[in-house]
Amino acid sequence: MTTCRLHALARSGSSVAAYAAAAPFSIPVADELLGPWDRTGPPYHAPKAQADLVALFKAEGHRLTPPVVALTTQLLTQMRGDAPHIVSKWPHLRPSPDEWQAAFPHDRAVYLIRNPLHRLNSLYCRSQLQSFGPNQDLHRFKQYAAWWQAQPHRVTFDQFKSDPAAFFRAIWTGWGWTFDETHVARAIAYAREHYHADSRVESARPASGVVSETRFALPDDAIDRYLSDDDVRAFMQTMHWSTDPRDYRAIPDSRS
Repeated sequence: MTTCRLHALARSGSSVAAYAAAAPFSIPVADELLGPWDRTGPPYHAPKAQADLVALFKAEGHRLTPPVVALTTQLLTQMRGDAPHIVSKWPHLRPSPDEWQAAFPHDRAVYLIRNPLHRLNSLYCRSQLQSFGPNQDLHRFKQYAAWWQAQPHRVTFDQFKSDPAAFFRAIWTGWGWTFDETHVARAIAYAREHYHADSRVESARPASGVVSETRFALPDDAIDRYLSDDDVRAFMQTMHWSTDPRDYRAIPDSRS
């Protein structure tokens, strides 16, 4: 069995990316098995032991100890069934890439990143303020951005929006999958026809675009905190993400 992981911070597009990438191949998706939630009910329907894994992972200090690795492997094997692979989605900062690699040396991983202010705005728009830490989650983003830059297989949410074909090809290449243009077309169709929110399929993707990039709820403190950080600002410029605070406000200032 090959476990193919997709890593990202929360509200970075990991749900639609993981499910759309898996859909053309009928590959099952294990959705945040180590997250803090019981995923045994709908819409996830994880095996009952997933609730035990959540408790064990917490008791082990959120480390990939041998008991955690053993139970995770057991669950992934059960969920994979007869499929050649299983996609495993992890939109959390911990554990680190090095710890993942040491615990699961045969896994294949791709890392996804999104404009940090669009990501943070998504959390604000959905009133998920409990989902980020102090300093408007700045330090968490900086840690993840450093890890993302060090990965051999990485993608961006910008690619998903502007060139989804290249986006899915990059993910499948990172996972070592064989694919053709039929798979590409099916993945794009899935992404177009499904709108994921917290891994739940709500409806078709809004014609008006991504909500968190068309409706802004960020406080000025969050915008200023990110754009005044030299490292984040330099990274955003490298990624061709706007560093103009007016682009992240609900009512843009006049540019006349």
